[in-house]
Amino acid sequence: MLEEAARIRDIAQAGRNQLAGLFRLGAIYTVAPYLLPDLVPALNALAPDMPLEIEENITEQLEAALKTGRIDAAIIALPFQPPGIVTEFLYEEPFQVVVPQRHPWAKRKTIDPSELAGEHAILLNVGHCFRDQVLESCPELNRGDAPVTRSNSLETIRNMVASGLGISVLPRDALTPKYHSRLVVPVPFAKPVPSRRIALAYRRSFPRPAAIAAIREAVAACRGAKVKVRSVA
Repeated sequence: MLEEAARIRDIAQAGRNQLAGLFRLGAIYTVAPYLLPDLVPALNALAPDMPLEIEENITEQLEAALKTGRIDAAIIALPFQPPGIVTEFLYEEPFQVVVPQRHPWAKRKTIDPSELAGEHAILLNVGHCFRDQVLESCPELNRGDAPVTRSNSLETIRNMVASGLGISVLPRDALTPKYHSRLVVPVPFAKPVPSRRIALAYRRSFPRPAAIAAIREAVAACRGAKVKVRSVA
């Protein structure tokens, strides 16, 4: 009933300019801080009359918000295939190991995931999809008797690595020059490089396709390349 009520409201909105009026966008915690500062000005250039109401949350909560119509679309990591939801691939984001400046690996060219066993790992808490993706790509982090520290924030993880507590794995967008810290050294993984696939998800019945297209175009623009969009659900 909630979804149908939201759909009726959206249909009424679609009778006007689809790029005018509030757009409610969700994003997972590990994407929002690094994508949104570039996405917002890019979207403003494309759709200046479409302000964003933004919700950061874990994937499970964003899925529920999509189904009930509390948000219009969400930027999530694949796989993500709830019934009635369309997901469109946006871009792929590789992972990198991050180590303290004085760590023996700080001068390495590459690191193999198998080498992570025995290191003090700093990971996200249970419930974050990025944690699951890291452990799937680097199962050695889940083995052995080495200590593990957990956090709810990638920025807190970065600061703990900077302090010398241990090592971690971060997505590429969290390691761009604007987030540089001289106390944290990113080291690429050896090939094949672990990565995640970021996508835009929205209800199949959502009646503002022009607004969805504007979000896609803004993501492509702020990443400096034309993104090939294809539906995966």
